[in-house]
Amino acid sequence: MDPAALAFESAPATMWLVTGPDHRVLVANRLARASTGHRADLVGAPMREFGGAHLLELLDEVARTGQPRLGVERPEAGGYFTYSVSCVPSALGPVLLVHVVEATESVRQRQAAEAEVADVRQRLAAERKVALQLQRSLLPAGLPLLPDLGLSAAYVPAGEWLTAGGDWYDVVVMPGDRVGLVLGDVVGNGPMASGVMGQLRAVAAERLVRGGTVAEVLRALDTIAAMSVDARGSTVCVAVLDRLTRVLEYGSRGHPRPMLLGAGGDARFLDGPIGPPLAFTDSDSPVAYEELKPGETLVFYSDGVVEAPGRGFTEGRDLLVDRLAQVAAEHTDQRELPAVVCASLVSLVDNETSRDDVSVLAATVLTEPSPRLCLALPGAPEQLVVLHRELNAWLDALSAHRDDRTAIALCVVEAVTNSIEHGYRDHSGTVTVLGELDGAGGVTVTVSDTGTWREPVVRSPYRGRGMLMMRECSDVLHVDTGDEGTTVRMRRSVRRPPIPLPETDVPHREAVTYEMRATIEVAGSTVRVTVLGVVDSSNSVQLRGTLQDAARSGVGACVLLLDGIDLLTSAALQVLFEQVVDLRAAGRDLRLVAAADSPAGAALTASGLDQILPVVTSE
Repeated sequence: MDPAALAFESAPATMWLVTGPDHRVLVANRLARASTGHRADLVGAPMREFGGAHLLELLDEVARTGQPRLGVERPEAGGYFTYSVSCVPSALGPVLLVHVVEATESVRQRQAAEAEVADVRQRLAAERKVALQLQRSLLPAGLPLLPDLGLSAAYVPAGEWLTAGGDWYDVVVMPGDRVGLVLGDVVGNGPMASGVMGQLRAVAAERLVRGGTVAEVLRALDTIAAMSVDARGSTVCVAVLDRLTRVLEYGSRGHPRPMLLGAGGDARFLDGPIGPPLAFTDSDSPVAYEELKPGETLVFYSDGVVEAPGRGFTEGRDLLVDRLAQVAAEHTDQRELPAVVCASLVSLVDNETSRDDVSVLAATVLTEPSPRLCLALPGAPEQLVVLHRELNAWLDALSAHRDDRTAIALCVVEAVTNSIEHGYRDHSGTVTVLGELDGAGGVTVTVSDTGTWREPVVRSPYRGRGMLMMRECSDVLHVDTGDEGTTVRMRRSVRRPPIPLPETDVPHREAVTYEMRATIEVAGSTVRVTVLGVVDSSNSVQLRGTLQDAARSGVGACVLLLDGIDLLTSAALQVLFEQVVDLRAAGRDLRLVAAADSPAGAALTASGLDQILPVVTSE
């Protein structure tokens, strides 16, 4: 037997040579013959008598195309087999070589390995989610809104396997018209690094709130880092800006120098000295000074922005300068420039492959005054539509956080509604609304009228909830009532939301509509009422009518879905309270559905009605 025939016969695989449209057997090796029970009439028999449909499909495809199919894996008879079919020229015409190997053991080993990898990836994904949630809880929920300084920040976690790390930032309003800005980086990643980051941020914030200098803040951070092995080697840049003189005091411990983006688009690195990382020296931290000009933007960043796989440090710095110059050339809105800068810089980072998390903080010295709210409204309920429109336009211009927007809107609408109901029952006067940013990161709003306070014609056990809501939603609330009218002064600290954290954050809610929409749907023994939009004293009668229509349906339970509501005032809450009481008296139930973080949920909590009404967070 020649060597080729010997190799074919003794191969550790089932092998056939077939030909013709029916793929009839020309030659079969010993394993192929054994698989058929050593049939005497094997030669010349069609392969459909020995192979399954999947093998015949492969034979037809290779015979038609002339292209081999190699390593095709198929399940069969409780196991797995690998098929390879190729075309071999011969004097008899095209001949197909069929090679079949049992692969059950190797396939099952591979499947087990794949399952193990999937399990590891699932556990890593769960750990990543926990770490990201921890990181988010330790970073600021928002940055203070200041009339003379635009602020924004962003955080991007490391690649999939490295998860969240120890990058952090903070902005602290300080005594004496100063503001502290901090950005740091803890060595390592995961929950441990996030925990250390939280400690360092708390220490820095405490020193800044007390009016500490940059050197004092760095000294306190040094002390904490020396007490914790996990904090040793952390880097940080601390700056304090005097908003009156625009003098910046800053110092860095192992952290990249901040950048200064000029109003004309030129970008440069500040040239102050850099000290060693935290806990690496006992000497005082070096401090430098820079006077900022109107329109300039200060940019803090962690090293992950400039350092990336395949990109050197110098190349990363040059890319950073070019990107900032491009942003300045394309965007002229000073109030939005910090957010654009942060979003643009984090876009330089591939958070699928990056080996380090990234933080960016930007602050622009504003040249234009902050927007103010100034309204003089006739004392009539229909003017609440105008109030909603102008109030939301003002809050949009401020870029206030969603929670702050909801609270401020509740306070202002309640105050104006009180002026209309109690001061101008005959709708004969004017309600004045003045709102502005103060210099300490808060919004102050004054609502005043010249009417005479009058008690309601009909007393209700619900009365007083509006004032309770106003106090819950304000840091400070003063109500002065006298013969010349009523003045309500309220203040609330406000924040601008940071750039959303990937995978865990939700988009900032846009401006709301100014009307109420409701639908009624009967399903079995339940009637579902969905309410959308704004509900205040101007349309609370419409809400009452909708609920009464639902009650007349004759169905047992009534479910009111409130998550689509953008604003729920005390007038609407009074309707809900009274409808629940009326339905209970009739032996019926009204269940309110409102997520805890929704505007309706916030209103129910602020008014205390979540304690006495049947409120649930989901159906």
